[in-house]
Amino acid sequence: MVVAALDSKILSYVSDIVRNPPADSKYDALKTRILNHFSQSQGTKLLVLLKDLQLGDKKPSQWLQEMRNLAAEKVSEDVLRTIWMQRLPTSMQQILSVSNGNLDGLSLIADKVNEISHFDTVVNSVASDNSVIQSFRDKISELRKRISLPRFRQSSSVKHEHSKSRVRSVSNSRKPQLKRVCWYHRRFAQKAT
Repeated sequence: MVVAALDSKILSYVSDIVRNPPADSKYDALKTRILNHFSQSQGTKLLVLLKDLQLGDKKPSQWLQEMRNLAAEKVSEDVLRTIWMQRLPTSMQQILSVSNGNLDGLSLIADKVNEISHFDTVVNSVASDNSVIQSFRDKISELRKRISLPRFRQSSSVKHEHSKSRVRSVSNSRKPQLKRVCWYHRRFAQKAT
């Protein structure tokens, strides 16, 4: 019955027990083999506890329970408390350092502090987002003003140039055509050398 529920990967590690089961305590033999093969050794658990385990987005009480599971009564409560406290955020360490309560009580206080500080962080984040958005709006408005101003100047100067050229062309067409002379000769006539 138990064998039918086993995954094929697990079954490959216990196939000898399944083919030739012991006379007594078949379940215990199967359980022991699976646990020995797939569970972490105590040394590995302690290394994880001492080096790799981080708070992340867990509650401090959940994190403490995870640390206790890894320690598996091999680490004293005082050592566990020291490790747990040192890895908490500095602001939380400062608050908890004034309390002499037991570790479970401290973890509940840490949970409440975490909720409040998380809420405060979210509020600050939203407030800063609004100020950033307003700053972007102001910059966009300023850029629009800058862009529209040169267009107006350019378009008025272009109109002015067009009107000058029209006047020139009209005035030039009224004058009798000189024999293809340059502007200097037209302008200064005899004085141009």
